[in-house]
Amino acid sequence: MEILKSWAGNQKWRPKAVHRPKDEQEIAELVARVAEEGGCLKPVGSGLSWSDINEVENEHLLRLDRMASIDVQSDSKRVCVQGGAVMSEIQKALERQNLALDNIGSIVTQTAAGYTGTGTHGSGTPLLSTFIEEMRLVDGTGRIRKLSRSKEPELFSAARVHLGCLGVVTEITFKCTDAFDLEERREIVSFDRALGDLEGYLAANDYVKLWWLPYTDVIQVYLFNRTDEKRTTRRPTELMDEWGLSTHSFSALLLLTRMVPVLTPTVLRSLQSLYFTPRRRVNRSTRLFNIGKMIPIHNESEYAIPLEKAATAIDRTAQIVRDAAPEYRVNFPLEVRFVPGDDIPMSPATGRDSCYVGAYVASTQWTEPYHRDFEELMRDYDGRPHWGKLFSRTSRDFAQLYPQYQQFDAIRRECDPNGIFRNVFVEKVFGDTVG
Repeated sequence: MEILKSWAGNQKWRPKAVHRPKDEQEIAELVARVAEEGGCLKPVGSGLSWSDINEVENEHLLRLDRMASIDVQSDSKRVCVQGGAVMSEIQKALERQNLALDNIGSIVTQTAAGYTGTGTHGSGTPLLSTFIEEMRLVDGTGRIRKLSRSKEPELFSAARVHLGCLGVVTEITFKCTDAFDLEERREIVSFDRALGDLEGYLAANDYVKLWWLPYTDVIQVYLFNRTDEKRTTRRPTELMDEWGLSTHSFSALLLLTRMVPVLTPTVLRSLQSLYFTPRRRVNRSTRLFNIGKMIPIHNESEYAIPLEKAATAIDRTAQIVRDAAPEYRVNFPLEVRFVPGDDIPMSPATGRDSCYVGAYVASTQWTEPYHRDFEELMRDYDGRPHWGKLFSRTSRDFAQLYPQYQQFDAIRRECDPNGIFRNVFVEKVFGDTVG
């Protein structure tokens, strides 16, 4: 039995069969066969997720890499993509037509179905899922369903963040915008001042994110604004600019922190002082939103909390990191982003403007204790986890955290009466009686 792994290697899948259908009809027939035999089927995209949302153990795994077409509809500023289309390829196709997505996350190796299904986000505008105008999916009975605000609106609303349990998403139509450039300004600000000025940063800029290198006393404030100004010259060291030094060098330093944990604060403080400096640059939006493909392997947990609690929660997270030694050290940036509220039932930003706090660490040994402490803190702020990242919340928690939880669960049961899309993730989120 072939063993497949997630990008970070923390999830391993052992499917009894891997299917690569070429169209919806093949998927519908496969669903019917799996349902008849009483089995399960799990669609898996690029495998970037750290959570067990893609878990497959001796069941059927479905890949959509043969269903990855991209149709840019320039006149209506829309793009219709199949579920297996990769976000980076969608960006390139739009760019050729002088169009863009309004916002996108730092990483764009995900498939469209996986990106939206986990509620993946950038910073400054709502989830990309809110820009979906139409969808198609094959439900757990093999029925092909066409969704929009006027066609099955309740299912359409839920399927925009579908968690992989409503069906196989075969097609998504996104609303686009004219291509645009951004001015990025990076300011190195004292920790306390950055948190004190947070409200002002958000009010005065289109997109804002924060990076804090643990054990330093400053925060890197990234400010992005749309602009018509001339693009600045792209430096050969742009990847170095993004992460503070080359990926290979960064990986070597991470290895040093794991081998000699006591050096972690010194390494990160040196990294901060040597490589992170104020800067300004202008380029197209995708150049500045995305950080490239070669990112050192690490583990992530990320929680969305009410925006008004952001400063206090960031401060307390940093205090957890400072107080953790000698049990563990944190050797990766704390990332903070900001997402307006939406009306999608299982979006972590549903019903409230949100601050996403990302607790990342490049050590398997330190992951569990760091995320244990981080998750416990997030309880104080009614934190909702990113579905594609590590979390230990259960169905009891989610029933309290999500106002439309019961409605989504009812839709899930209607779409999948035989439970063929169930796995350990679905059981954790909706209870162990799933299916």
